Amino acid sequence: MASLAPVIGVLGNQRAAHLLRRATMGPRLSDIAIYAQLDAQSAFNALNQADPTPSLPKDPNTNSDWIFPNFPDPNQINDIWSDLTRYWWLETQRASGPNLTERMVWFYHTHIPVIMTRISWAPQFAVDYLRLLRHHALGNYKELVKAICIDNAMLVHLDGTLNVKGAPQENFGREFLELFTVGKGPEVNLGDYTYFTEVDVKALTRVLTGWTVDSSFQTVDALTGIPSGKVKADINNNATQHDVSTKQFSSAFNSNAIQTAGVVNGTCPSSSVVQELHDAVDMVFASPNTAKHIVRRVYRQFLYFDITQEIETDIIEPLASTLMANNYDLMSVLEILLQSEHFFDLDTPQTNDNSVGAIIKSPIEVVISTMRFFELSVPNPTTQLNQHYALYSQLLGQLSLQGIELFEPVDVAGYDPYFQVPVFHRYWISANYLANRYKFSEWLINGFSSGGNLLMKLDILPFVMSHANQPSDADALVQDFVDWLIPIALDNARLTYFRDELLLNAGSLNWTNEWNNYLQTNNDAVVKTQLEKLARCMMQTPEFQLY
Repeated sequence: MASLAPVIGVLGNQRAAHLLRRATMGPRLSDIAIYAQLDAQSAFNALNQADPTPSLPKDPNTNSDWIFPNFPDPNQINDIWSDLTRYWWLETQRASGPNLTERMVWFYHTHIPVIMTRISWAPQFAVDYLRLLRHHALGNYKELVKAICIDNAMLVHLDGTLNVKGAPQENFGREFLELFTVGKGPEVNLGDYTYFTEVDVKALTRVLTGWTVDSSFQTVDALTGIPSGKVKADINNNATQHDVSTKQFSSAFNSNAIQTAGVVNGTCPSSSVVQELHDAVDMVFASPNTAKHIVRRVYRQFLYFDITQEIETDIIEPLASTLMANNYDLMSVLEILLQSEHFFDLDTPQTNDNSVGAIIKSPIEVVISTMRFFELSVPNPTTQLNQHYALYSQLLGQLSLQGIELFEPVDVAGYDPYFQVPVFHRYWISANYLANRYKFSEWLINGFSSGGNLLMKLDILPFVMSHANQPSDADALVQDFVDWLIPIALDNARLTYFRDELLLNAGSLNWTNEWNNYLQTNNDAVVKTQLEKLARCMMQTPEFQLY
């Protein structure tokens, strides 16, 4: 049976590598070495450390950010701001520490997405949305959801600004229930689901009436310090567009009714609208279906897409109870899950229901985790900002070629591989996407350039010199490459293929002689060519596409 019992003893290299592949934006060898010496609890404690707040993105025209009280450069067009934000986010992922922070930002973006083109007219909105996800990355999911309801980007993205009394706009209310909280459950009648009904969508929509964006950025969330939307109000701070009638919910929410406080002459204070929002969120989060839905999304992000009845009973339900008992502190769930025998594949036979090496990497993992693993340097964003952005422009193109338009999911539910039944992560693989994944390894080895300037390149020989155990021994070297790049154990036939066909050039080389010749003469022509071939081809294997 699937077990949440914690693993015992120090992790060792293999378990540490698995943990860091799943819980960070990709491990470096130095990270694996540190975590390998820790037990599971100590490893989680280290993961649960926040990254420093990253510096804000800079405009290359002015070398200043565009976050209030600064303003966007009028000489830049909206699409430029959107791309600069994407570049900044990718660099934040690359530069992040060996902890959960940026992995959780990515998880929340895939779970509560925003489509960039809908907000490109207000460049700060996208940055503030990411800042909001990062602020709550290691914190309370309920508090994040309360904040996201009135986030400027979300108010535009799902039409919250159009939702006013007398003309309700249901987009956000529906997605709030279906995607962000309780989930659908089986459909009982047309439009009515087990966990919420059309009555609930309409009632929640009326709770959410009367909000708008604050493009002056004067409304600031007291908890986060990040600008938010505001209540549409008159000069007396009375909510002018909020529906003050009673909001009656269905039996899915215990037939709860939410009433606006302080109603006078058909209106109410803005503070009542805020309180009503909090009451509605608390009501929805009191449903055990919310906890189960969120835990399922966590499971699919960190373990595997397929949730069997055994997993539902042994993993999802107890973790959902933990989540509710801890008032939706998501770290309470991850603390158990990321220490469990189930996470490390110790609760089932090695040939059955494995989670290690079971998820197909997203393009983000292919690009960012590979850069992190080889510790590739990038142009300094302080002294080489234009070159820095030139590199990330090319990397953004690589992501697109591999199947993800960053910050631009085609669906309000997010990117298909994270939720779309039954294919899930297999959406990452098509003939074109796979070919471009393979091509990325060639780009790494040949180098990314712009205007005659080399921006980034994998120089594999120094990496091998620094990290290989016995670089003169072909068998030991191939095993090092497998340990570095492949998450699963390989059989002897596969190892022999990598050694003979790739490293030894179809058996024509004596590797020890070639290596010793390099050390004596400093002529790296043969060993560098073969190491590049080995690295490139191993990054083009099916096994490398997994983590």
